[in-house]
Amino acid sequence: MANFSTHLNCAAIASGLAATTLLSAGNIQPITALWLAFLGSIGGLLPDIDSDNSTSMITLFGLLAGICSFVMVCHIYPRVTMLELILYAVSLYAFIRFSAKSVFEKVTIHRGCCHSLAFVVLLGMCIVCLASLMGYSENTSWLSGLFVTAGGVLHLVLDEICSVDLANRKIKSSFGTALKIISRRNPVISLAQIAAIIALCVSAPSYDSTLSLLADWQQFQFRPAWLDLKTVLYCLRDFLNSTGDILKDYHIPFDAGYSQQTPFGLGIAIGNRRLNSFSGSGLENR
Repeated sequence: MANFSTHLNCAAIASGLAATTLLSAGNIQPITALWLAFLGSIGGLLPDIDSDNSTSMITLFGLLAGICSFVMVCHIYPRVTMLELILYAVSLYAFIRFSAKSVFEKVTIHRGCCHSLAFVVLLGMCIVCLASLMGYSENTSWLSGLFVTAGGVLHLVLDEICSVDLANRKIKSSFGTALKIISRRNPVISLAQIAAIIALCVSAPSYDSTLSLLADWQQFQFRPAWLDLKTVLYCLRDFLNSTGDILKDYHIPFDAGYSQQTPFGLGIAIGNRRLNSFSGSGLENR
């Protein structure tokens, strides 16, 4: 399986590129792009949440505890004193970070139900419904869930790729345990995951506007207008011609200047001829 750094870096790069693409197309705002990139990076760690004492598990439970404490503080701060606010926040953080983590370690096994496509999709749907309940728009809710799901799928794919030893040309015993739809060793939990996914899909907000958003690429431009082959060839030819003229006019003590009889001048002449023959009449008229 891939290590923590590989999962985090790959998820961050992939989610960052995806968010930047949506931003370039004018589909989302910069703050939303940053939020989606963050969710995609976290999604790339989620399948390892059942790995006892792993860096991914410690990081995820730490983030979960911090986020839950922050949300609680935002909701109760007008009704409690400063001392109570600190006490409640620290208590909730400690409960999730240590007690909930300990219980989760005992009831899960690595590469079990949490290391499956069903679990990743379930987490994505939970994010969709949770974001909708918190007042976010339909587009933001669905994009948040999609980025978490995509990060989780990328995690499973990386683990499956690492199960193949290309150097020794052999397949490791862990092959097939990472990228699976459900966990056959736990059929009851797997069925519960599928049932929860169906229930969340029914209660989730409409995704019609999100599909329309993802289908709108009219403003997206991958390559600038000035970057084309003819322009590059024209600039290169102009550079070689100007360089050749400068070298011809540059006098040094032991020679009257560079000419086509010298190796460098001959190379420039040959390069110009090849560029002329390659570019054709289109560049000659520019």
